[in-house]
Amino acid sequence: MNTPQYFWKVEDEELRGDPFDCIATVARGPKVQFTLDGQEIVAEGEWILRMYPPELEKINIFCMYALRPSTAGSFPIDERNFLFGDHALVFLNRDEFMRRMEIALVSQKIRGNADLVEYVDDKYIGEIGPFRKLKRFAYQSEWRLVCAHGPGRPRKIQIGSIRDISVIIPSDQVNNEIKVNFEQGTPPDAAEPRR
Repeated sequence: MNTPQYFWKVEDEELRGDPFDCIATVARGPKVQFTLDGQEIVAEGEWILRMYPPELEKINIFCMYALRPSTAGSFPIDERNFLFGDHALVFLNRDEFMRRMEIALVSQKIRGNADLVEYVDDKYIGEIGPFRKLKRFAYQSEWRLVCAHGPGRPRKIQIGSIRDISVIIPSDQVNNEIKVNFEQGTPPDAAEPRR
């Protein structure tokens, strides 16, 4: 689990490098125009103010892709996600993974919150926190585990072997190997009118 500062500094064409990741609040405003001694002055560009949560350096984040058939656009998986690595670890039993993660957190006395990330407009103003990201990252369809009161550096959580509940496949084969069956209702895209 890395700290938010790690994600801010990663330079991989905005794959992980997100300067808004985990900030508390964002404020924005238009360019400023004013008159000084009869002369019109323009401060170029919009301004952005990022406000950080307390003890930011003690926050640790673990992220992974969440296949969400109920959310349009989460399958097939956007190929930009394959830039994260040559191989993908696919969980075959999500509930068991969550159970093992919870047991590990409790036994190691680590408090954490887990949830799906909500994606907000790129011009969003207001609270962000660790479970909101700008819409330009929506293709990442993230599930996150966020732990506060960390050591101020990356943190490891030992959950034991996961060989019995996961498989590793080449990233470029994910969309060929995974088939999604919508058991309830219809696929989200089918509900939208065709143009």
